[in-house]
Amino acid sequence: MVEGSRTRALIRRRQRRRRSLAAATGVLVAAALAATAGLLYLQRGGPATPAADASASESVAAAPSPEVPVPSAPPPSFPVSGPNTFAYAGASADVLGTGTAAVKQYRVALENKSGQDLAAFADTVRRVLADPRGWTAGGDVRFQQVAKDSQKVDFTILLATQATVDKLCAVGGIHTEQFTSCRLPGQVVLNLTRWLTAIPGYGAPLAEYQAFELNYAVGKELGHGNEACPAPGEPAPVMQKQVLGLKGCTPNGWPYLDGKRYAGPALP
Repeated sequence: MVEGSRTRALIRRRQRRRRSLAAATGVLVAAALAATAGLLYLQRGGPATPAADASASESVAAAPSPEVPVPSAPPPSFPVSGPNTFAYAGASADVLGTGTAAVKQYRVALENKSGQDLAAFADTVRRVLADPRGWTAGGDVRFQQVAKDSQKVDFTILLATQATVDKLCAVGGIHTEQFTSCRLPGQVVLNLTRWLTAIPGYGAPLAEYQAFELNYAVGKELGHGNEACPAPGEPAPVMQKQVLGLKGCTPNGWPYLDGKRYAGPALP
């Protein structure tokens, strides 16, 4: 009887200890959670930000920065359009070429307000046409510069702005896109932009490109057709449209090389 009472009392004491321990554990857990929350609060500098605000912050951070403006190319030092009126060089007594071949008489004209020197342009034309690598080397043609009002004119060499060239050539059904020159019956129309800058990556001095421009157009006037690059690494024929690319050939502005007519495969 006494033993049973002692046993029941022992059980009650153990139960009280368990309840006290559980209560203490709960207090400790709650305190730990509160401390953790407080630490997070301090670390974040305030209450947690709502999810929507976080997304907005990310969107602002991810927004691309404004593009840095790219400086535009400087304007050319020469005009690209003009009044489509021309000044003409005077006559020259010099006959370019040797022998008794027929003399082709030509005029030299420069668009007004082009910023170029007419006498200097006429001198360049004479120098190219008289060069021993030029068309006179074949002995079948000679050239002479005549005045604007000359009674006999075979063709006129005009240097004009790219916009004017486009208009003049369009009359003959040729669309230059303001990039190329053209030849019309009785007219060699040279693009001022090409004359002063050649084409990108031509790979030769400007004088060589000018020789090509003039000799190609005069060659057309003399009846020569278009030719192709004969082989990669070879000089381009002067009657190749080098303004549209060398197609593997090297730059060349002359119809005669080493005293012989230099040509490539004929094109339609």
